[in-house]
Amino acid sequence: MFEWSRLLRFNRYLGNNGRHEIDYQWPSSKFPVISIRTSAGRGKPKVAFGLVALGDIAVGLVAGGAVAVGILSFGAVAIGAMLALGAVALSGGFAGGAVAIGDLALGAVAIGQSALGAVAIGENALGAVAIGEHVIGAVAIGERVYGLVAIGDHGFGLVPIVGDFIRWLADKFQ
Repeated sequence: MFEWSRLLRFNRYLGNNGRHEIDYQWPSSKFPVISIRTSAGRGKPKVAFGLVALGDIAVGLVAGGAVAVGILSFGAVAIGAMLALGAVALSGGFAGGAVAIGDLALGAVAIGQSALGAVAIGENALGAVAIGEHVIGAVAIGERVYGLVAIGDHGFGLVPIVGDFIRWLADKFQ
């Protein structure tokens, strides 16, 4: 049964500008559905396990924290099966962050099947520096490239260092 008094007691941990550590598991600490655990910068970090986990280190279906591991993860370092959002994000699905690695990656440095970022590396890449098979970028390196500086087999660019252009230029001097 849901314990309203226990939930209301949780609010007292948030007092004093959040300087107290938080240790809350619902419905029980043996099998937490919701787990919120943090050391508030005192001592070693606490690990939160649960279906929904929030804390210094969080492991759960939905996880959020400094280090988060789960299906959906949010945190400084996020590792998620379907979604990861964080400074460093690793995912089998969508990853977003400063460094993003996943099937679909969006970030300053993005690595994945489809990548969008300042530096994008992937089969389909769009970025200032883009490396991959199908590429658009200021500096584009790959098989089919489009950009200011295009380096690859096929493509167009202001500075075209592409096989098509080199073959076309070589045919002019034969």
